[in-house]
Amino acid sequence: MTKAKNYDKMLEIADKLASDIPAPFVRIDLYNIVGKIYFGEITFHHGGGNNGIEPEEWAERMGDWISIDGLK
Repeated sequence: MTKAKNYDKMLEIADKLASDIPAPFVRIDLYNIVGKIYFGEITFHHGGGNNGIEPEEWAERMGDWISIDGLK
């Protein structure tokens, strides 16, 4: 598979968007459509949050890893 010509720019944008997010995991969806970059979404859980977390007590534990203290 070949990289898009603006792949490095997409990485730069994703890095900038994720830099202030207080979560251990974040997925930034960007799309390259005919050479133009489009933003899709920011997701804080693999599988778009539709997958369950097992064992269940880890759901709360992982939620505790995200700190929103100091956010406006």
